[in-house]
Formats: sequence, structure tokens, C-alpha cells
Amino acid sequence: MKTLAITLVLAVLVLFSTGVQADKSSDDLQMNIHIMMKLMNHALNHALEGANLQMLGQMGMANDQLDRDTIKHGTTMLKDGRQGIKDVLEGESMKQIYKESKYNKKAMDDLHELGERMLKVIDQAGKLHEGIK
Repeated sequence: MKTLAITLVLAVLVLFSTGVQADKSSDDLQMNIHIMMKLMNHALNHALEGANLQMLGQMGMANDQLDRDTIKHGTTMLKDGRQGIKDVLEGESMKQIYKESKYNKKAMDDLHELGERMLKVIDQAGKLHEGIK
């Protein structure tokens, strides 16, 4: 789990260090990219915290019902976090940005690539807990 989190943090740092931000000439565009990044980051953290709850429930340190509830809630968080990233990448706001042609192609390509990598991290975290009922 720590390896997945560290990998993602490093990916985000590399993304920013290579100058992937939107054109400086458009404050609105830069803010759109920033907000989408914040939403995706929140969704990723939500999903990984869900995976952590799954693991905690699987450890069986509480009574049976509490462990089952913890696993169930963690599973919901994992799914919701994944969907949150997909909502940013495929949602109405993204469609509007593309429709209005108000975007920097490289920045948007990089944002989508980052989102896809975040989804892979979430999928990997979910695999760690397959078979949990």
C-alpha cells in the first residue's frame, strides 16, 4: 500500500516538475486544471483510505460485525474514489472544456494519463483485497 502511495506521489511530482500546467495566458484554464487535479487527488485518497479500511477489517481486530462493516465501507470508498476520477476525466465539465476548445492539449493529455495511472493504482489496491466478503 505504501509503495502504491509513494508511486503516485512521485508521479504527481514529476507531472508538475515537467511544466505540465496549463498556458500561463489563461487563468481560467489554469484554474480548471488545478481544480481537476484536486478532485482527482481527493478521489484517489478516498479510494486508498477505503482499501486501508478493507485491510483493517480483514485483520479481524474488532468484533465480527464491526469488521464486516469496516470492510463494506472500505469497499464503497474504493468504488466511489474510482468513480470520482472517472467523473473528472469523462464528466460534463471535461466535455464542456473540450467543446469550448479552452484547453492546452499537452496539459490535458498529461491530465488524462495521470488519471489513468491513478485508476491503475486503485485497481491494484482493490486486488489486494479480492475475496473479502
